[in-house]
Amino acid sequence: MVRPLKPTDLYRLEYAADIALAPDEGSFVCTIAWPDDATDEIRSRLWRKALDDEAEPTLLLDGHRDTHPVFSPDGSQLAFLRADVASPAHAAVLDLGSSAVTVFDSIPDAAVDVQWLDDEHLVVVAPRRPPEQEGVDDDELARRPRVITALDYRFNARNWIHDRQRNIAIIDLATGGVGWLTSTSLDLRSLDCTGAAPAPDGTSILAILPDDDHEFSGATSVWLLSAAGGDAARLTEPGGSWSAVGWTRDGRPFATGHCEAAITSFDQPHLLDPAGVEGPERIGTDDVNCTALLGGSAGPVAIDGALLLPGIRGGTITIDRYDLATGTTTVVAPVRGMAGAFTASADGRLLLATVSTPTRPAEVWDCSVMVDGEPASVVLGLNHDLLAELDLVEPQVVTITSHGPGDDTTEVEAFLLHPPASAPSTGERRPGLLYVHGGPMSIYGLNFFDEFQLAAAAGYVVIGANPRGSDGYGIVFGRAVIGDMGGPDWLDVSAVADHLAALDTVDATRIGMGGGSYGGFMTSWAIGHTDRFAAALVERCVSNWETFAGTSDIGPWFGRRYGGATVESDVESLRRQSPITYAANNSTPTLILHSEQDWRCPPEQAEQLFAAYRRAGVDTTFVRFPGENHELSRSGKPRHRVERFVLIHDFFARHLGGGRFEL
Repeated sequence: MVRPLKPTDLYRLEYAADIALAPDEGSFVCTIAWPDDATDEIRSRLWRKALDDEAEPTLLLDGHRDTHPVFSPDGSQLAFLRADVASPAHAAVLDLGSSAVTVFDSIPDAAVDVQWLDDEHLVVVAPRRPPEQEGVDDDELARRPRVITALDYRFNARNWIHDRQRNIAIIDLATGGVGWLTSTSLDLRSLDCTGAAPAPDGTSILAILPDDDHEFSGATSVWLLSAAGGDAARLTEPGGSWSAVGWTRDGRPFATGHCEAAITSFDQPHLLDPAGVEGPERIGTDDVNCTALLGGSAGPVAIDGALLLPGIRGGTITIDRYDLATGTTTVVAPVRGMAGAFTASADGRLLLATVSTPTRPAEVWDCSVMVDGEPASVVLGLNHDLLAELDLVEPQVVTITSHGPGDDTTEVEAFLLHPPASAPSTGERRPGLLYVHGGPMSIYGLNFFDEFQLAAAAGYVVIGANPRGSDGYGIVFGRAVIGDMGGPDWLDVSAVADHLAALDTVDATRIGMGGGSYGGFMTSWAIGHTDRFAAALVERCVSNWETFAGTSDIGPWFGRRYGGATVESDVESLRRQSPITYAANNSTPTLILHSEQDWRCPPEQAEQLFAAYRRAGVDTTFVRFPGENHELSRSGKPRHRVERFVLIHDFFARHLGGGRFEL
């Protein structure tokens, strides 16, 4: 007999992540991750699977956390990142012939990327400490006062970065020696690298580096660096925003991003002039974002004559083919789900991807042949025993008309889940939960989402809204909230709430609302403007754009991009768009969740709301998670994630009558 999902099932769920196709195209290596109860960590291992037989995958590496597999050009070695219980991620190499593993641990801080320069050298992106810190232990460094001279001095999940910029290191496999990349025309040591890609011939490296005014604008540029040192060439004009770099199969540099960081826009692929004379040449014309933030490690893959990139289209993440000769864009894997990382053969005929659907966490699909949106085969399935026990729910995609002033109407997509048959009884009409995602340029969609599945398992009718400002519906839709946060998006959320309340399965007097980050903003906005909700979950929120500008890691420029103003230019506009301005109007019982090390939406954003709600006499509970950052609900400590669900559903049970969960 099947049963509802429960929070402790998270410990048993496995997810496919990074994927790498062997150069001979006969096998692939994949990262499989899971929340581990014993160590209270997210662990991961590397598995290998042959493509020409029915053999089971074999465990290739069994480290504490092994990720980012990359085959050497000759296919004899596998580079990866390895993190142990008490040490950060280091570059490592597995000799596929002897099974010997070499870990290069002379760089003390966590590496974030590893690639091959050639068969004998690795390119590693990692923080680099200043000379005066070399040989100083971490306890002493933590004791010392921090001397800060720029606004971009800390970053969510990285913590303090003012004295350790991410640089590019080249590791010699024969000697283990580490040489940090230098340039005669740039002080690379002072520039935080957010992306790198070695050229196929190993002579140069593309790098994404901050502009001079990055602390105020968030702007970046793409540079071509010599692998041997020497002059650097800027390949994009200052003022852009770039997310990834790479090389086409015939050796041309490219980057994904856009040329104007000052405005919210979609990332698109651009061919670059290696001489830096001509400006970036955009490929493709579709109004689709090619940087899928929800797609795990999804990134560009070069094949003969084209680039493969993720595409956010409504509630799906597709794999799109950008033809380099014609500039046309074709959807090659229109999966009913969300593609994550993917890899392909040189000719593009073999395409493997990690894909998540509403009732299955990410697995590896062979997307070379698709039939009615489904793969010809699932080459690496996961969680079979657990999923056979669970009564999971397929969401219904609904389109709701949002009405604005006059004849203005907007079609809004949402995802509706009814409780499974095994869920506890919560009355003849069920309580309802309305969720809004983060971003705002993000989406809810057709992937496995534990938040929705657990809420349905607790007996709620759940609806997830993609209001204006969301990704996936064109740039006009995405930009609609700029300078008017809480305007058109609130109209859309209200329309979704009306739809939920009108369902004959829902008790309209028992509807709650919740969301995190931008969803926390929208929830706190809602309860400052209506008393229709019986309970509210405000998580990792933005509540005050004025203080956010000075405390968030992205505050100096993000508020301007979305609020359309700065504290100096129009503070009243920012206050008008801030939920804290309307906090005294709230009468809805509220649960506020926040993480102590959240530098994206700092704890002061929640503290202000909590104080205001308490002064207004509102039934408010404030929960703070130690040691966690903005990503608690996705990649936090497993026990904290389970405890979070228990707290949320205890709160909703008291105010809405849904089911509770036990630890």
